[in-house]
Amino acid sequence: MANEFASIRNVYCVGRNYALHAKELGNEVPEEPMIFSKPTHALHPVEGELKLPSGTGSIHYETELVVRIGRTYEPGVPVEQLVDGLGIGIDWTARDVQNVLKEKRHPWLLAKGFKNAAVLSPFRSFPGLEAFETLQFSLLHNGETAQEGSPRDMIFPLEKLVSYIGEHFGLAEGDVIFTGTPAGVGPVKDGDELILVLDGERFGPLHVRM
Repeated sequence: MANEFASIRNVYCVGRNYALHAKELGNEVPEEPMIFSKPTHALHPVEGELKLPSGTGSIHYETELVVRIGRTYEPGVPVEQLVDGLGIGIDWTARDVQNVLKEKRHPWLLAKGFKNAAVLSPFRSFPGLEAFETLQFSLLHNGETAQEGSPRDMIFPLEKLVSYIGEHFGLAEGDVIFTGTPAGVGPVKDGDELILVLDGERFGPLHVRM
């Protein structure tokens, strides 16, 4: 897993890409993709102890499918030729910090980019767009299903995300995209156990330390 992380260049994330998640936080559904990024120092594998910051208020999990880019983006190149890997991860959010930043109209980096804020599984081969759309993923929080989702419910499909990010920021081999989280995000506390599930395959457990 360390070798996979070493090859990652840019970590792009998509905000509010599931309508029910946007609504559960009282946010408007976006008309175009909302893109932010995390530093590579935020990456953490889906196993072992996960140290999260204390004293910053509530820290929320946001479970997401993650795709890996295998070649430099060029307009018109099919997604299947650009994406070479599929994983699952957690986009951790310091929610109280984020709410203050939103009120001030400041960037979200303090709320999204702290160390260990980008949990990520090993990658499997990308199955193609048709199979991608049928995937099911979920998060088990202390043994109970907390989040469930499928790419078919994305506001902006993967093709749109790849073209939008590629055209505005650039995409190349080693970049990854967290594609957005479904409804059901919530806080964790010290000692919680998390398991990620992608199409029946389990990753973890993660043990939260705060």
